[in-house]
Amino acid sequence: MSYADDVIAIQQLLHTYCHVVDRGTVDEIADLFHTDAVLLPAYESDKRYEGRDAVKGWYANYDNTLRNGVRFLRHKIESPVIEVSGNEATSTCYLDADAITKSTNKPMIVFGRYDDKLVKDEGRWWFKERKIITYYSLPANEYTPGRGVE
Repeated sequence: MSYADDVIAIQQLLHTYCHVVDRGTVDEIADLFHTDAVLLPAYESDKRYEGRDAVKGWYANYDNTLRNGVRFLRHKIESPVIEVSGNEATSTCYLDADAITKSTNKPMIVFGRYDDKLVKDEGRWWFKERKIITYYSLPANEYTPGRGVE
């Protein structure tokens, strides 16, 4: 795999993460993380979730506490800066997410950053360490449902 192929594969991993966190299963999310990965949700605490099972457990709680309380959840990344060195890489990118809270039917917007360490193993790229940093979140003032949505 060339350097460019590695960068494209890492970009695909970053984007796939957004889609499976929004609409996938906890198993699909966990499958993006290496078996000995570390998750650092810095926006909530300094706690480290070490190993794929611990990462899966954190996302199961995330699903129960956040994802089940919103509709139309949508994560996006932008401006990824990826550095590849052999079978290891780093990435930093901005994130924003939005959703409609079920309890209030009002939109919420979150802005922040992902700092990642990645590893290529078994011919594919995995998250080795993912740090989730939230800069701020805010409710949007008005919401008008789009056409053709349930």
